This record gives sequence, structure tokens and C-alpha cells, in this order.
Amino acid sequence: MTLSSSMIQRIAGRRGAIRGLLATLAFVALGSGCSPEFNWRETRSEDHRFIVLLPARPATLSREIDLAGQRVQMTMIGARVDSALFTVGAVQLEVPEAGLASARALSLEAMRSAMLRNIGAEPQPGATVRLGVVDSAGASRGAIEAVSVQTDGRVAGEAVVMQAIFAGDRDRLWQAVAITPPAQAEQARTMLDSFRVLGP
Repeated sequence: MTLSSSMIQRIAGRRGAIRGLLATLAFVALGSGCSPEFNWRETRSEDHRFIVLLPARPATLSREIDLAGQRVQMTMIGARVDSALFTVGAVQLEVPEAGLASARALSLEAMRSAMLRNIGAEPQPGATVRLGVVDSAGASRGAIEAVSVQTDGRVAGEAVVMQAIFAGDRDRLWQAVAITPPAQAEQARTMLDSFRVLGP
């Protein structure tokens, strides 16, 4: 079972920052199969510095996108269970140190705005939260500031709930996003509560 092309296009949106997600989410949908079972397993990316629980075997795809006026490489790692999508996107900025803080803030805002727009949700700043940082053994190494968003929307005319975390540290950016039918919204907490940044 795969997502309809109209649903994939709606999720992907029209702006350059999200066009890179089109192929990614389609790939995830096609690669993960369609099962009502949430088989949570740890997914770790040393290259992109995060750990997360995903509910099925993950698929990975990298794509160059336009993000706040910058051409960057976004790597998406995600899984699908039925019509629920769970993905983590990671970006490394290539910006001089003097402009890094500004570029990070603008890029995170662009990521958040694009995901909200894709489900027809109103713009919102989200809530500031603390995201854990761990070492390779899983021991705590502190926390960084992140933005948490939860909102209702629609994809291809179907009601969805989007729950997401957007975070940045130095030249790295992450978006952990779950887009689910309302009946499966509680599953998103398993993913988002498990999401951690791997410290250097």
C-alpha cells in the first residue's frame, strides 16, 4: 500500500525547501510497506548526529534543497506505518562562523513554516523545549534549545495531526516530524520523546 500521488504532492508542497521532501517521503512510503503494527526500533545516525525510535524499518534518502536561500543537502531517514509518516531530516550548513547563528535561525524558521504550510496549518512559533544531547553510549551530555509544534491539518482532504521538533546546534539542523491520522497521534510521542542529538 502506498500513498496516493496527490497526498505525496500535498505533503511536499511547492517551495524549494520542501521539493526535496517529495521524493523522500514517496521513497519512505514505498520502502516501508503497509502494516498496522508499530515495531519500534532504535535508529542511529553517527553521520547526522541523532538517535530516534522509528516504528518500522527505515528508509534513507539525501537530496539538495533550497533552505532560506541556501543550497543545502538534506538527509531524510524515516518510516511509514499505514498512513502515518515518521521522519527525521538533518542538514549541515556551510556558512562562515560569523553568520552561522543568523543562518541557523532563519533555516529553522523556514523548515517549520514549510511543514506547517504543507498540511494547511496556520503559522505558529511553537513552544520552546529542551532536547537532550547524549554521547555514543547514550549518557547525557546536556541539552539544547528546540521548538516543539503540534497542530491539526489536512493532507489530500484527510485530517492529520503533525507533531514535530525543530532544533539546531552549531552548523547542524534537525527536524523530527510525525504526520499521522488523529487515531494514531499518540504514536508520535514514542518517536519524539526518544529523539536525541548525538554530541560531538
